Parts: sequence; C-alpha cells; structure tokens
Amino acid sequence: MLALRVATAALLGACFVLLLFAAPRVLWLGACALLMALAAWEWGRFARLPAASNALFALGLVCVVAALVLAPQVQPQLRHVHAAATIFWLFVAPCLILRRAAMGRGLVLATGVAALVPAFSALIELREAAAALTLAVAAVAWISDSAAYFAGRRFGRRKLAPAVSAGKTWEGVWGALAGVTAYAAVWTQFPQAALPPGRLAEAPFLLAAALALALLGIGGDLLESRMKRNAGIKDSGALLPGHGGLLDRVDALLPVLPAAAWLFAR
Repeated sequence: MLALRVATAALLGACFVLLLFAAPRVLWLGACALLMALAAWEWGRFARLPAASNALFALGLVCVVAALVLAPQVQPQLRHVHAAATIFWLFVAPCLILRRAAMGRGLVLATGVAALVPAFSALIELREAAAALTLAVAAVAWISDSAAYFAGRRFGRRKLAPAVSAGKTWEGVWGALAGVTAYAAVWTQFPQAALPPGRLAEAPFLLAAALALALLGIGGDLLESRMKRNAGIKDSGALLPGHGGLLDRVDALLPVLPAAAWLFAR
C-alpha cells in the first residue's frame, strides 16, 4: 500500500509540475476547471446529493471560480476573497471540526463552497504571479503531509483528534512542523526564485508563514476527515490508487492556497 501511495503521489506531482511550468494559460485553466469539478463532485458526496444535483453543484462552483479569475471587474476582489477564506480556516473551520452534532446538507454544501472556491481561484492567481511561487507553496503542504505521515507511523502515540480522525497524532504534527522548518530554511536561501522582492523574502517572515501554512494544512486535512465521518464514508472517492479520492490528496491545500495567495500574490 505504501509503494502504491508513493507511486501515485509521484505521478501526480510530475503531472502538476509539467502543467504548472509548461502548459499555456488556457490549458492550465482547463486543468484547474477539471480538478475543481472533480473536487466539488466528491464534496457533493459528503452531502449525499443525487447525481444530477451533484453535477449542478460542481458546475456551479466551476462557474463561480471562472467569474472570479476571468471577469475584469471581479478580479480586484480576489484578495478579499482569499483573506475571507483565511479567516474561515482560522475561526470557522475549527468549530466545524470540533462540532459534535451531525451537519445537515446545507451546512456541508456551504462549507464546500467556502473551502473549494477560494482554493482553486488562489491556485490560478498564484500561477499568474509565478509558477515557482505556486510550486513552493504547494510543497509546504506536501512536505507537511509526508513528514506527518512518517513521523506518525514511527513515533505516533497521542491522538490529535480521535473523534475526527483516528490516524492523526500529535507526534505527526511535530514531525510536520520539523519538516516544514527544514524546507523553509532552504527556501530562504533562494528567495528571488519564487518570491516578490521586499520583506516577504526575509527569513523570519518566511519561516513563520511556512509554519502557519502547515498548521492550516493540518486543519484542511481534519475538516475533510470531519466531512467524511459526517457522511459515514472512509474516502472521498476512489480516483487515486493508494489515496482514495482527489480530496483525500489535496485536502491540506484547500486552506494553504488562499492563505498563500493573500500573503504573497499581487
């Protein structure tokens, strides 16, 4: 299972990097729209939507993201959208994660809109700013997730949120933060490769930002686990061998992308 998980992640990473650096803008937008539709479809499963309603939900979210990133009169508001999303992940998402009562369909879908729309609009905006910046930000979530996985397997004893996710441990959190700290230390040596000039390239700020993004990514993982538990399913889907659904692979990116776009883009 571990070999399959690693092989799938490596293939996805290679495809992501290829599209990120080599694809023309229209192809990148098309790929993002496809991923957005798949993620929204899986989120609709959390709300147990019928197939036709789920297709409309996915199409609607794709249209909202398209309006945000393509309409000239709306584009200036993207920064506010991503700031609002960051506030959502800081203050609203923890309440949903800790919520004991079952969530109704309306709340699940509203949470999906708040989680998915800013994430995919931020993915597009970050690439518009710099492909290298997009990769550097995504790597925070990937390194955090991988370090947490291996640290949790090796040292995990104390459960982080047993009512939400039985596999998450505090030792995994510390492993994630250690991995991201090492990554940020390398990132600060090449600031001009992926960051705009000025204070954002200063090492203390970049380290703090990377650690904050890692913590937000853990929150994204936990919120998706909460949604799966609420729906009574183990995986968001079966699209990716060794991982489950698309959301099972990108859940940590959902809060990381809008927060990073708010911090670094424009």
